[in-house]
Parts: sequence; C-alpha cells; structure tokens
Amino acid sequence: MSRRSLTATLLIALAAAGIRPAAALLPEDLSGISRVGLVDLSPDGDRLLYSLTTPDPAGGPPRTDTHMRDTAGGDDRVFLRAEEGLGGAVFAPDGDRIACLRQGGDTPALVLLDGGTRREVCADPSLGGALHWSPDGTHVAWLSDAPVGGYRGNDGMILADDLGYRHLDRGYREGGLSQLHVCELATGVVRRIVDAPLDLHGFSWSPDGRSLVFSAKRRADMGLNLNLDLFVVGRDGGEPRAITTNPAADKAPVWLPDGRIAYLRTDEPMYEADEAVIAIIDPAVGDARILDRKMVGFPNYIWNLWYADGRFYVAAFNRGCIDIFAADRAEPLTRTAHDFWRADFGGGRMVLCGQDMLTPSALYEVSLLGTSPGRLEKIVDPNLAWYGEVRLFEPHAFATAVEGRTINGWYFLPAGAGRDRRAPTVLSIHGGPEWMYGGWWQHDFHILAEAGYAMLIANPTGSGGYGSEFRRAVRGDWTGAPARDLMGCVDWAVAAGWADPQRLALMGGSYGGYMAAWLTTRTDRFKAAAVDRMLSDLASFWGTTDEKWPPEWSWGGRPWDTDARDYYRDASPLHHAGTAATPTLISHGLHDYRCLVGQAESWFSALQAQGVPARLLRFTDEGHGVKGTTNRIRLARETLDWFARFVHSNKGN
Repeated sequence: MSRRSLTATLLIALAAAGIRPAAALLPEDLSGISRVGLVDLSPDGDRLLYSLTTPDPAGGPPRTDTHMRDTAGGDDRVFLRAEEGLGGAVFAPDGDRIACLRQGGDTPALVLLDGGTRREVCADPSLGGALHWSPDGTHVAWLSDAPVGGYRGNDGMILADDLGYRHLDRGYREGGLSQLHVCELATGVVRRIVDAPLDLHGFSWSPDGRSLVFSAKRRADMGLNLNLDLFVVGRDGGEPRAITTNPAADKAPVWLPDGRIAYLRTDEPMYEADEAVIAIIDPAVGDARILDRKMVGFPNYIWNLWYADGRFYVAAFNRGCIDIFAADRAEPLTRTAHDFWRADFGGGRMVLCGQDMLTPSALYEVSLLGTSPGRLEKIVDPNLAWYGEVRLFEPHAFATAVEGRTINGWYFLPAGAGRDRRAPTVLSIHGGPEWMYGGWWQHDFHILAEAGYAMLIANPTGSGGYGSEFRRAVRGDWTGAPARDLMGCVDWAVAAGWADPQRLALMGGSYGGYMAAWLTTRTDRFKAAAVDRMLSDLASFWGTTDEKWPPEWSWGGRPWDTDARDYYRDASPLHHAGTAATPTLISHGLHDYRCLVGQAESWFSALQAQGVPARLLRFTDEGHGVKGTTNRIRLARETLDWFARFVHSNKGN
C-alpha cells in the first residue's frame, strides 16, 4: 500500500484533527526507515566498518551492505555487498587484514580479506557469532550455541531438567547453550574450547593470545538468578577455571594489557538493575582479593564496559537516556538526549551507534583527544531523504512534583494544539519498570501526533537514570507511587491547557502494558487503552516467565510464600478485572517468552466476558514486542482505528 493509500478510519482520524499536511508520518512510512549498525573501527581509528540496512522499494526483504568510511575525510563506499553473503567484518590487530563470515551456503565459513585477496580459512557449523581476533593475530574466537551433555532437545519435543530450556532472546534452546569456539588461522582448525554446562555471555583474550576469560551462567542458576562468574580457559581448550565466586553478576570481562582482568561486578543476585562497580583482579588469585574498584557509588545502572588507551568507559542510564561515561569523570562524555547501544574506540576517537526521539538510527563520533572530550557529532544518518517525506514532532521536556517527587517527562503536540487549544491525549507508559523514556526512538509518538493526538510520556518511580533510591522505590510497589506519578503527569497536562480531559487514552508495553491495564481498573478517565506484551496475573507470570528473579525481587518472594502471596493476588489486574470498563486493544507475540501470550489472552477473556469492548491481535511471528516492519504497520493502523473509534469521537461526551 502506498503512503497515500489510507484506510477509511485513518482518514476519519486525520479529518477529526483538522489536518492533512503534505508531509505526514503515516504507518506505511515505517517501511521506508533505514538502519545502521556499528560493525568495527580500525585500531588506528582511521576506518569505520558499519552495516546499512535499507528497505526494498518493491516491498521485498531489506538488504544489508557493509560500508567502509574514512573517518578523517568522510569518504564512504560499499565494502561488502549483500549479494556476496559476507558480514560481521572485524579488523585484525594490525589493521591490515579483515575477518568476516560467509552465510547462506551449506556451511558458514570464515573468510580472511587481505588487501585484494580473499581466502576461506574454514567452514564450520558453529560459525555465526561475533568474531574476536587474538591480540597476536593468529586466532579468531566466537560464541555460538552447541549441544551440552545431559541437556537434550530434538524436533517436536523439549526435554527440560532445569529452567534454562528457553529464554527471551533465544527461544527454546533444544539442548544448546552458548559455548566458545576458536579457529587457528594458519591451519583452519576449529576447536570448541568450552564444552561444559555453562551458558557463556562474553569473553576477552589475554594479552599474549594464549588464554581467554569469559563470563558464564551455570545450568543450575539458569532462570533462577543473575549469578554469572568469570572463568579462564586456554585457547586450545581444557577445563575452565572459575576465578570469581560472587553470587551476583560478574560480567563484561576485559583482560588488561598489564595482565589483570577488569569486569562489572554487582552485589544482588536477584535485582537486574543493581548498581555495578568496575572490579580489577589478578587472574591467578581471582576475586578472593580485589585489587581495585572503580565507579564505586555510581547510582545508576551500568549497561556495558570498554577499555581503550588506558581508560575505562561505560554505557549507563542517565536521566532517561543511555550515555557514555569515562570511569574517571562524573559527567557523561555524550551528555545528550540519546540512547547509545554500542561504542568502539581507536585513534583517540569514540564511534557510537544510537538513536534519539527524532532519529531512528545513526552513527556518532566524539573526539577523546585533549583534556576534555569533544562535542558529539553525527557522522552517518541513513534517513536524511526520509525526513524530507515525513513530519516528526519535537519533544518538549517538563517536570512536575508528585508527593514531593520530581517526575520528568516529555510531550509531543499535534499541529494546532497548545494552551487553551486542547487535543485528545495519549499517555504512553514504558516497560521495566526500570526502563525509561528520553533517548528512545518510538514511531508511535509521531504517528499519533500526526493523527491529532498529543503524546505524554514520563519516567515515574522505578525508572532508570535518576539514582538508586528513585529506581529501587518500586520494589513492593508496582501499583502505588508509579501510578500516582503517571496520573499526576496527566493532571499537569490538563492544567497546562493542551490535554483534553474528556479525550484521554493510554498505552504501554511489558510493564507499561501491565500498568495501563491496572489503571483501567482504578479509574474511568481513559476512553481507550492499547496494551502490548502485557502481564495480567502475577502468579501465572512467575510460573511461565523465563526469568524468575524480577518478580521475586519486586514482589517479595514466590507466589506461595507467606509474605508474597497477597501481593501477587492484590497487584494483579486480573484480580480486579470486574472494575475495568475501558475499551482495550491488546497485542502480543506468540514467541514472547518473558510475558507469555496467555497473559494477554486472560485479560482479553476478562474484558470480553463483561461486555467491555476488547480486541486481541496475536502475532504469530513476534516475540517480546512487535519488531517486524509489516507487523508494526498493522499494529499502528489498528491503534489509530481503535483510538479514532473511542477517543476522537468522545468530544463533548
């Protein structure tokens, strides 16, 4: 369908808003978004490899090419075309050679690019994970799933003897856990150097290239807690040797040039947003003696760790965004309203991959030379032409006080709305609850604003980036302070003169879907709701979710525990469904292993049984969140139709 081919409902929604701009962001426009990925930066920082995924104008599958960019001059060229089947390219330590993967044949292959020559080093079924060169340039290592003894699966049946049989990102494991593989480049010999009941999460080479340190979860801990330990293994294999015994997460290991190992260390085995420190140990001694700790007292969640040019860098939550910090500086190096998902370092520069509320995907650069970091510069934005075809809406920051707490948020106003020119308003609630709004691109905000809705987003109690006390205050209180914070923001928007109190709606996903459903059991102020990947019954959620620690930490134990069972019942929207009367659109992915589809089906059943208008969208090819472009377009259309039916038409009622 072309961008101008609108459904009748969309036309009604736009007409009700009184607008039809020449450049509008409509659901169909989502198919025109391109995305970039940070692949690798050369050691000297002069050359950048990045992926560019572009849509097919004819409606076919998108294509992904790998580009090579001269970071000094800005020259940019296609380095590997999609038709070649090569990807995952990484520079050798000397910067001259490049290793990459060839996919699409009978067996994946490791290919070495050296000047103008290409050589297939090996073909092995295990190839598929990100490649990591040894410092001496003689070996390449990667992680990929492999069968583990005593953990079985086969076509048509899963035999599970522990709770690690499935996971949000991996689906049903069918006997496989993430294991470590190494290829010797001179001979092409591939060795699986870890064959153990461990699920590996990340690794780093020793400076001499003879050993590796990795972070892994034991089978006994899978699904039950956050415990990750560090292990050391030789590049030729052998029994992995544990070097940490901390019952919480030891992750993101970096083997330093001086032989010590740095990693992120947390203290709480059940709290996934726990504060971390950078711990440094001697691999011969382990964490029995921690040599140094950095970033002690840092109050926000740390996402990732890097080491470059003698300094540590972390990605961390910061007032609604994911920013990059140097461990020896209190202020972020980026200090902007972005979410940065990945960083790479070389030649005194930092290259970042990220997004913001007006940018779906882009690459950025910060100079690290001199005594203070340079300003953030956007170097690749693949959607410059797309911006000229659509209209995006500026986010406006606000803050309001609720019970002495300062709640931060943003709002998007449609054309013509403002003080004393009220618009129907949609409250959007983020997931987590430790997640946050602020740097995240979300197409819904702009599509709904184009249709005449004001969008209101906020970071209530429990959100990340505002310090430990604020984030942890949600424990045992998923429905109290966060709900009052959100309703306080709605009251603020009404008092500001642009939100129509008679035409309010709400939406959210995951925890946000839960909270949206909860609010419909507490108030009749909202004319409609749209919930995605929700949870409605806490006890059955505990029983079916892939990770047990978030509910146990949040709700005080397990559903049958004396101190927790009342909370599991009383904080479940399903327990209060008899008071819900808000027409609700419910969407859910069949392959969601965090919040299983039964949570949505239960809420749909409860509303239907009472005669409350409800519609269920069950996506057979989606997981935790609707990510496919075609399905996002479908969901956006359905949301617009639903709100047009129950919200736009309510003026004066």
